Amino acid sequence: MAGVIPYLLVIGLALAGVNVVTVLTIGIGINGIIGWCTGAYDFVGWMASIGSGIGSMGELIIVSLLAGGMLEIIRYNGGMDFIIDGLTRRIGGKRAAGFSIAALVSLVNLCTANNTIAIITTGPLAKDITDRFGLDPRKTASILDSFSCLVQGIIPYGAQMLMASGLAGVSAAAITGRLYYPFALGLMAVLSILLRFPRKYS
Repeated sequence: MAGVIPYLLVIGLALAGVNVVTVLTIGIGINGIIGWCTGAYDFVGWMASIGSGIGSMGELIIVSLLAGGMLEIIRYNGGMDFIIDGLTRRIGGKRAAGFSIAALVSLVNLCTANNTIAIITTGPLAKDITDRFGLDPRKTASILDSFSCLVQGIIPYGAQMLMASGLAGVSAAAITGRLYYPFALGLMAVLSILLRFPRKYS
C-alpha cells in the first residue's frame, strides 16, 4: 500500500498545477523515504534505480536535444516564420488555429511513429501559433497530446500496434477496425475544438 503513495502524490500535485520539475522531485524523494522505511532498498539501491530510470530515457533525451538544436537553427534562419505563415495564412480564428496545431502534430507523428517526439518537435511551433492567435496554453497542450495519441494509437507501424498484433497473433490491419478508444478520443478532441469546450480554456 505504501508503494502507491508516490504515484497518488504525483497525480495530486500535477492536477493542482504544481511545476513538473517540482512534482517529479517530490515524487522521487517520497519514494526514497518510503523505500528506506520499508526496507525495500537502501540509499545505494535508490540511486541505482534513479540511474537505471535515467538510462532508459537516454534515447529520448538525445532526440530531445537534437530536436531542440534543429528547431533553433530553423528558427534562426527564418524557417519557423515560414512554416507558421504557411500554416496560418488562411486561419481566421481560434478554431482554425487549433486545427492547424492538430494537423501539425498528427503529421509529425505519422512520420516519426512516436507521439512523445512529435510533441517535442511541434511544441515550439504550437507555442508560436498559440501566442499569435491568443489560444489558452492548456488547450494547446491538450490538442497536442490528444491528436498525437490518436495517430499513435491507429498507425499500423506504431510500437503499440506492433506489440498488440504480435501478442494477439493477428495483423495490425485486423485490429484497426476495433480501435474504439483512439477514434472516440479523436472525435471528442475534434468536438472540443469545434464547440470550443471547455469555454474557459477556449
